[in-house]
Amino acid sequence: MLDRCDFMGKYEDLNNKLNKYLRLATFPIGVKLLKDSGELESIQFLKKPEHKIALCQIFSYARYYGWTMGCTKEDNLCPLAGISIGLEEPHKLFEEGAFFIGRYNETKEAAKKTTSSMPKIPYGQYSAIVSGALGRIDFEPNLILIWGNSAQIMRVIQGYLWKRGGRVSMSTFCDGVCADTISNTILTGELQISFPCLGDRRFGMAMDTDLIASIPIGIIDEIIKGMEKTHKAGTRYPIPYQISAPEFFVKLKKQLEKAKKN
Repeated sequence: MLDRCDFMGKYEDLNNKLNKYLRLATFPIGVKLLKDSGELESIQFLKKPEHKIALCQIFSYARYYGWTMGCTKEDNLCPLAGISIGLEEPHKLFEEGAFFIGRYNETKEAAKKTTSSMPKIPYGQYSAIVSGALGRIDFEPNLILIWGNSAQIMRVIQGYLWKRGGRVSMSTFCDGVCADTISNTILTGELQISFPCLGDRRFGMAMDTDLIASIPIGIIDEIIKGMEKTHKAGTRYPIPYQISAPEFFVKLKKQLEKAKKN
């Protein structure tokens, strides 16, 4: 078993490797789902929200400020987040599509289809969640979340496919992003690529250019190794630009040299 210092050293090393290959603008974060909210008490440097918040905001505190943030089902205001990660029991209104009809879907049938497609962890399996900047956490996360631009997320995908080959597919309805980044990652055990949802943009400070990579902790070493190998092969971030002579200045220089002779 790793002790607390070993955990912190291990994840600090992972953080440094991710930033070596990705040069991220915000911290990659570690996320852990807790069966018993009392487990929060054993986590170092934990902050809990003073007021009820949307779940995506604890990720923002972690990735922008480096804080370790805990959230229980009582702290969370976002019903989609609560249902998707199993903190709240799906109710009849939700199952009938009431969250989406007239907002994202024209008809009740379309809204019910959207509702049924949302990844959901079974209700009652967890009662709290904690997130923190990867290099500073003292707990073993279930997964790592990375917000980045399309080129940075491209490098994560390339690392993932180095040994596996093939392609990465994504599935989303562009709301309740925690269903894609948390629930679907836990349920499938595979890399997930997602768009920040409206709430993550409005309340969580996600940028227009952001995509999210959600990585199960069990495959992070594989992805980093793949990024290392593809980096050595010449596929890197930032993407090296092809620099060529500006033709405008070539012509201007010739004109100036001709004028000097005259």
